[in-house]
Amino acid sequence: MTTTAIALGWVPINRYCELFGETADAVDKRLRSGHWLRNVHVRQPPGSKQSWVNIEAVNDWAAGRVIEPPKRGRG
Repeated sequence: MTTTAIALGWVPINRYCELFGETADAVDKRLRSGHWLRNVHVRQPPGSKQSWVNIEAVNDWAAGRVIEPPKRGRG
């Protein structure tokens, strides 16, 4: 039996939900509750009609790693 590994970074939310059995409502609830952060776990790139999910950041969250929100610098 052959196993194929695929490295995923950002994926469209509909594909994320399909792959991982989640719903868009569950993603939205995690954002609203602060468990996930905008522009870290989920973002909507310019020109895209849908949000994208960062699989690496979701894996960090699932593993219990603390993720700091991006710092907003003056500049």
